[in-house]
Amino acid sequence: MTKLKIDNKSALINNFLSPIGKLTENTVIRVRPEEYNAISTSSDGTLIVNCTIPQKSEVQDTMFLNIPDINKLIKVLGCINDDDIELKFNNNNLEYKSPNMGFKYHLLEDGIIDPPSVDINKIKKIDFSFKFDVDISMINQLIKASTFTTETNKIYFHLQDGGVCVTLTDKQRHNVDSYTQQISTNYTGELTKDLAMSFETIRILSTIRFEQLSIHVNQDLNVFIFKINTQGSEIMIVSSGYVG
Repeated sequence: MTKLKIDNKSALINNFLSPIGKLTENTVIRVRPEEYNAISTSSDGTLIVNCTIPQKSEVQDTMFLNIPDINKLIKVLGCINDDDIELKFNNNNLEYKSPNMGFKYHLLEDGIIDPPSVDINKIKKIDFSFKFDVDISMINQLIKASTFTTETNKIYFHLQDGGVCVTLTDKQRHNVDSYTQQISTNYTGELTKDLAMSFETIRILSTIRFEQLSIHVNQDLNVFIFKINTQGSEIMIVSSGYVG
């Protein structure tokens, strides 16, 4: 039996489990001596989320938790009133006991969940020459604007009037409503062409609690990295863009 301490249950839910749950139903959590980590992908492979949260654990090497239903785990953890908790790992389940409640959450055996074959370190080494920061208020405003541009699920990034702007539209179709908004004046590098990606990534970002978001772009590969650091946790979402 291994004891898994959680110093901040709310941070674990908001900054680790929830971003994963927006992308996939199940995942493999790597429990290391100093952190929890999980790499997950969307069903079509166009989105990758890498979440890391600092947490000291009573393990010598990496231990794997095969989580069958992330959102189910979030719900049962939400039933615990305390924020500083301890779970017991009993080979095939996670167990919690307190004077007023308890539960067992059963895990899958190793090998049932196939972890994505993604090399995060290789992605981090890509030259992202264009970078900019975005406040959460800009993301929320885009979510509101998307109720107007209901005929498209595309968002285009471009430079305009000394800032980074985005346009919700579909340039491959005629007579589609559009909405343009400046989202940042704090950027480095150049963007020589419009880059498009699915608006679904913005929807996922809007569900994560953060103050500022850092976006890194490689326009040759048409790859976006969205980085969030909050309460010591690191959330990195990798999104593939598309032409048009």
